Amino acid sequence: MKLKHDIDELGRVGDILSIENPLQFNLDNYAGGTFRDKPIFDLDGVEDQIDSGRAQKITANNKITYTFLDEGDDLIGIYNNKNYGFTAGEGLAAFTAAQEAEARDSIDLWDDLIAPEFVETNGRGADIQFANSTDPAQAYAYYPSEKGGQKYLGDVFVADPAVNWTNAWLGYGGYGATTLTHELGHALGLSHPGAYNYDPDLDLTYENYAEYAQDSEQYTIMSYWSAQETGARIVNWDLLFFNNPQTPLLHDIYVIQQKYGADETTRTGDTTYGFNSTADREVYDFDANPFPYLSIYDAGGEDTLDFSGFFGGTVLNLNDGEFSSGGSAIPTSEEIYDNAVELFYESGEFVGAPSQATIDSVASRYLSLNQQSIASDTGYTGVFAVNYENISIAYGTMIENAVGSEYRDVIIANELDNTLTGNGGADVFVFQDGGNDTITDFLVGDDLIDLSALAGEDTALDFGAGFLEADFDGDGVVDLTVTFDNGAELTAADVYLG
Repeated sequence: MKLKHDIDELGRVGDILSIENPLQFNLDNYAGGTFRDKPIFDLDGVEDQIDSGRAQKITANNKITYTFLDEGDDLIGIYNNKNYGFTAGEGLAAFTAAQEAEARDSIDLWDDLIAPEFVETNGRGADIQFANSTDPAQAYAYYPSEKGGQKYLGDVFVADPAVNWTNAWLGYGGYGATTLTHELGHALGLSHPGAYNYDPDLDLTYENYAEYAQDSEQYTIMSYWSAQETGARIVNWDLLFFNNPQTPLLHDIYVIQQKYGADETTRTGDTTYGFNSTADREVYDFDANPFPYLSIYDAGGEDTLDFSGFFGGTVLNLNDGEFSSGGSAIPTSEEIYDNAVELFYESGEFVGAPSQATIDSVASRYLSLNQQSIASDTGYTGVFAVNYENISIAYGTMIENAVGSEYRDVIIANELDNTLTGNGGADVFVFQDGGNDTITDFLVGDDLIDLSALAGEDTALDFGAGFLEADFDGDGVVDLTVTFDNGAELTAADVYLG
């Protein structure tokens, strides 16, 4: 997919917003402009859209409690009074063990972000109660109240998987897992980004209901609209379906931390995300999660984003508030079919997925193509990513180091002192800030240093064995130093100034 071409073809870019390089296609960078005739909000505007104004009442010891209602428990308080019209108690059932485990994983993801600590309790009466019910079509949660009030506030009800099979679709990218994380967002006081009140005369689409440009699942798990709507392309290739968010996303993290304060204890040591992961959440281990769709929050240490096992090339952007692109190798048609059968069939009975013939036909059609030709073109010749803009770094999160794949990558440094490893594949190293950076394995004649974001008519370069120095404003002071661990000696052809 050539993003620039597709956007122009769809008429999504008007006079106010002009995007010349798809590597920079992050709507947050164009606040004040428009996209598809919708305003692009700054972070204050995003917060106004996603923050309901309601919050959990935090205990004196900085806790939020949660519990799973047991089989046979009656709901307490207002749920039992039919005069109030509450129907959550209909078909009430306990979560399965798998649902409870998934809910705890979702709680851990939110707990990593905010200062208060989540604590599980037994029995009824916790701040957040979980149960299955036959009432919701998919799931719903009630906003909390920091002022107390009726006990129903903050509780989460999920359509019983026996009624809606997607709530049994757990694991990375599973709709049931995403649902739990989304509903927990409501229980903590996040709203949908817009008023999604259904009008039978108006199709339920991004075009009709999104109130601002970034209302999509590229930016927030609270959205109803696909990440495709804002230019991302995120596929769960194991099933040949569009993927579902696996963590709270870029704007969710920003807004929830504005509400409750950031957790300054989350992964403060030196942490690797991706392959060779040392993070304490498996979702950040790309051996276990080959098609990630997530945002990374980290409170400190010298950290690394490792894309070494990705297929087909990547865009690896170390800047906070920005997106990276990549994914593991696309399975064969037979593997996709087997995965779909395992997920969507129980005891040989079809439970709601596309038919066997459809799965086989679609898989064969896609995978008969060259794998690179169906991946996303990132804008640099020969760089293809299996997914496009599927990984983001939370605002305020600093990650120092990058490891690329064995294919052609674009690695974008940040304002910190970065150590960058291309790993082969004729890589592009992009510098947008000054500082002192290191490239461990630069290959003269194959790799490229891109200084176009900084260079001007007064730029002066000095390079020799193992180093590059750049003075961008001609004042005689070195603004950027790049050291080459392998002693590479650059030529002028190895540096792009724009």
